[in-house]
Amino acid sequence: MEGQQTVPTLSLKAPLRWDATTDAAWTAESTSEASDDETDEPVRKKRKRKHEIQQDLTVNIQQRAPQSTTDFERLLLSSPNSSYLWLQFMAFQLQLSEIEKARDVGRRALKAINFREEQERLNVWIALLNLEISYGTDASLDAVFKEAARANDSKTVHWRLAVLLDESQKHEVYLTLLSYKLILNNL
Repeated sequence: MEGQQTVPTLSLKAPLRWDATTDAAWTAESTSEASDDETDEPVRKKRKRKHEIQQDLTVNIQQRAPQSTTDFERLLLSSPNSSYLWLQFMAFQLQLSEIEKARDVGRRALKAINFREEQERLNVWIALLNLEISYGTDASLDAVFKEAARANDSKTVHWRLAVLLDESQKHEVYLTLLSYKLILNNL
């Protein structure tokens, strides 16, 4: 046994217990962790507060009416073929007295709505016609009308414009449109 070396062993002063922790080092470590917890408490409160604020900012937009341009943009990303949303966005811009922006929203809607959604596109065209009747000139109304008649069923657009002009009490424009239509039919 002369060639064998002895391996040093660990000697314990007290028996090792797995269920109870009475080690002095552990108690010292746990007290230092407790002091760290006390200093981390404001940081944790800040994190919790920040999380609460983020939660409040991300309120489900479906539960309330859109209140800003960003809200409308977010909604339109989820359903770009909805003429209802586009018309609401146009009305929102008109409430802000942004007539040119309302026109731009209508034009964007016509580009964004799928060409297969004919009724949705027609709704936007009718809204643009109504916008021009209320806020535009006769020349701008005529330009939008001609474009709408080319893009949709001409008879439907003529009918809708006649109804809109009658409702808005703009009979002179209505008579001009009617005579224009009669001249086109006779050619």
